[in-house]
Amino acid sequence: MRWILINSAVLVIGLSGCLHHSPGVLYESSFEPLSDRQVALRDQLKRDVQHLADEIGPRNAGQDLNAVLAAERWIIKRLSGIGIQARRDEVDLGGAKVANIEATFPGTKLPDEIVVIGGHYDTVFGSPGANDNASGVALLLALAERLTKNTPERTVRVVFFVNEEFPFSGGIQMGSRVYAEGCKARRDRIVAMISVDGVGCYSNERGSQRYPALIGWFMPSRGNFVAFGSDLKNRPLLDLVVASFQKHSRFPSIGTAMDSPMMARSDHAPFWWQGYPAISMSDTSEFRDPSYHRPTDTPPHLNYDDMARMADGFLKTVQSLGAADTALP
Repeated sequence: MRWILINSAVLVIGLSGCLHHSPGVLYESSFEPLSDRQVALRDQLKRDVQHLADEIGPRNAGQDLNAVLAAERWIIKRLSGIGIQARRDEVDLGGAKVANIEATFPGTKLPDEIVVIGGHYDTVFGSPGANDNASGVALLLALAERLTKNTPERTVRVVFFVNEEFPFSGGIQMGSRVYAEGCKARRDRIVAMISVDGVGCYSNERGSQRYPALIGWFMPSRGNFVAFGSDLKNRPLLDLVVASFQKHSRFPSIGTAMDSPMMARSDHAPFWWQGYPAISMSDTSEFRDPSYHRPTDTPPHLNYDDMARMADGFLKTVQSLGAADTALP
């Protein structure tokens, strides 16, 4: 996870460029008890996070190639267990090969229109990466399972990217860059992409949410929301996704578009470079999570109840994107 999100009205902020807040309501997080469906979702998310972070641990091909390969095998096995045959999209490390993992759900009405939901499964050196990004992987696995039972009308691809973190981020061996370039070469018609990166930390305590210097006036002080972000060019997709999420969930949410390098710090950026519409989704990383990129990014510090509430709304949002009657920008 390599970027941040901020909530504001339309502003011009010096070197940061224009900042756009998507329409909608930032709800106060006061929740009913989890439903039986959400309890089952919470328990599955927790098991998947624990396996990646505790059983496999730090996953960086520049430090421990075997751990990355173990994570790859485990994700493929998990997908196989729910009836999905995954495709490996190889990334050459100069002899050794790692891979993105793709699960495709062909659309029944608009098969040539492709929605990509992706997130990375690697970590920074020395971090077990429970939040960054085992939480995203767990959400993608839950999405894949939901799509096996609810066939989309647009094609949906769920993609687990390798090599998002240093020393690969932005380079030719970054998994999402390899994948996006391959899509462009095949002339795939990707109509929307969402990068899921660090979605497990939530708190209702005042002061649990921080912001960069000069940005934070009139902003929520509680880190109880999920944040969607993009550059200004992708505002239409951002607004659509946030509106859909807020229609399907009472979980607090924010959407922000801003032309700034800080908005390109995850797996959505390589899709921008190829001209595809893409946005990101996170819990704002280091501006909320004190264990960001640290050895302390372990499973116990995640809030699985709120993660399940957020995930329930997100799964419904993706189903909406996959519906033929949803007009995408």
